[in-house]
Amino acid sequence: MRRSSGALAALVLVAGLVTAGCGSHGGAATPAEAAVDLSTLDVGPYKAEPGTWDKPRNTAQAIAMEAERLGNVVPLPSDIDPAFQYIGAQNSLVLTDDIKGSVISDFWKDDHFAEDGPGYAGGFATYARDDAHNNGTELLNAVLIFGTPDQAAAAATAYQARAFAAPATDGLGDTPDPAQPANEVVPIAKYPGAHAHWRPGQQAIFSWFAFRNFVVFTSVYGQDAIALHHADRAVLIDLVTHSLDAESAALQNYNSTPPDKLTDQPMDPDGMLNRTLERPKAATGEWVNPPGVYNARAALNFTDDQKGDKVWFERDGVDRFSDYGTRLYRTRDAAAALDARDELGGGSKHFKPSEAPKNLPAAICREYRGKELGTIRYYCAVNYGRYAAMSWSDQLLDAQQRISAQYAILVKAK
Repeated sequence: MRRSSGALAALVLVAGLVTAGCGSHGGAATPAEAAVDLSTLDVGPYKAEPGTWDKPRNTAQAIAMEAERLGNVVPLPSDIDPAFQYIGAQNSLVLTDDIKGSVISDFWKDDHFAEDGPGYAGGFATYARDDAHNNGTELLNAVLIFGTPDQAAAAATAYQARAFAAPATDGLGDTPDPAQPANEVVPIAKYPGAHAHWRPGQQAIFSWFAFRNFVVFTSVYGQDAIALHHADRAVLIDLVTHSLDAESAALQNYNSTPPDKLTDQPMDPDGMLNRTLERPKAATGEWVNPPGVYNARAALNFTDDQKGDKVWFERDGVDRFSDYGTRLYRTRDAAAALDARDELGGGSKHFKPSEAPKNLPAAICREYRGKELGTIRYYCAVNYGRYAAMSWSDQLLDAQQRISAQYAILVKAK
């Protein structure tokens, strides 16, 4: 299933390296916001007007929003084991019509996903590793939503059965490798209903567990152990058990929206997406997750510095985060927003200051000068009221235009 590799899908890195600035850390009076003539800002091709997010326009959008609501509930990998705090480049965490193109697809492939899981209605995945360079162990958990508990139970059985029967590959692609050992069922003593298996001698496990109307898919993959031909099944079982402990506790009192009510749910009750820059249609390949709004805890799924970001999230009272054409954070107050802006756009070890947008004194920009391949080069940040936002681009002018448009939206939003 899992292809042994140094990293997940090669995507541009935004989350991991953009939130390592030096905030003002509070304590000082908040400077008065300078008056800005919005007509003088260079917003380029971007729409500098607040959006309108009411109810989903179609079922696909409703499923995506339901998946994001679930993301606010499920545990972080670091909640399961504090060692798992490194994210890296990854595919989509928001699961919509299929698992293809999602972070799951690097661990579990099922060309008959819909056939094996009737009643599926989206889900949310979390992923992290215990080594910054992916030389250790990876932990992935995904919660899939189904219409009924019976559908979830049937899907968990069917998913595992098909994966169990799949031939082993050479680890470099989909070429069958008859030299690999056959899959073997792995009992999870605390959760006898879990359907789990591994290939003896390989430090990897795959588990599907039905809980209420959800299926929890868990995979543990030891990059270093596999390379060194070392396997410890007890370690794998322990991580699956701890994962199911955390996931079942989080889901115990969570009620997913009934399928016939999905399109009636408000998409943006806090007005975060209304205040966030739209994504340009010309750059659709730049994002892997659909537009979404999350609480502060769920926002940590989108950063590779969970420890550091958690510190300033708590310090600045971050309670909402939106991911759209920019990233927008709602903080405690204006002073906290200024500190958040400095975290998002200030200088640090791997960044040097860059020219800020013209006529926008509240904005700052920086350039990435580190060695991480695939990382976007320029980042700009701005604050207004209790909000702080960040834009990014490989072209400085584009990053400046995005943050200028974002500022105008914040000023105009009611």
